[in-house]
Amino acid sequence: MSLKIRLQRQGKKKQPFYHIVVADSRSPRDGKYIERLGTYNPKHDHEGVNMDSAKTLEWLEKGALPTDSCRHILTEQGILFRKHLQRGVKKGLFNQEQADTQYTKWVTEKGQKHTEKKDAKLTSAKEAYKARIAAETSSREAKAKAIAAKKAAAAEAAAPATEAPAAEPTAPAAE
Repeated sequence: MSLKIRLQRQGKKKQPFYHIVVADSRSPRDGKYIERLGTYNPKHDHEGVNMDSAKTLEWLEKGALPTDSCRHILTEQGILFRKHLQRGVKKGLFNQEQADTQYTKWVTEKGQKHTEKKDAKLTSAKEAYKARIAAETSSREAKAKAIAAKKAAAAEAAAPATEAPAAEPTAPAAE
């Protein structure tokens, strides 16, 4: 029996939500599974994954193969890196303490990169908002100037027309 770590779709139409499960490769996508390892919500980037890393690592060591999408999620969560380090410990390349320090170092670097990326995204969104507001303000001012100029031209055109009959001398009334 070949085991797969894969996504099981849940949620409504156009609102996907996935359970990360271990299942037999022959079972249908949303069918029977052996164990649920976590959830994945694609609407939220990094915060959308909740997973039991110990269970997942255990299943990976037992020989379960992740699908491509699950492999990406496991890589982002650092579970495949942890598996790699555990394999090095078993081979005797380094001890468990060294593996743990490498993993914590990786986690802190990953967290820093994530916060930097999130901050950059937030600042770029704020700058885009400010630029959009400035463009709208300048456009509104230009339209207001154009309307004022049009009204002034109309007022000048109307003023001589009203003054012309008043400027003509009136004929003296015959008695």
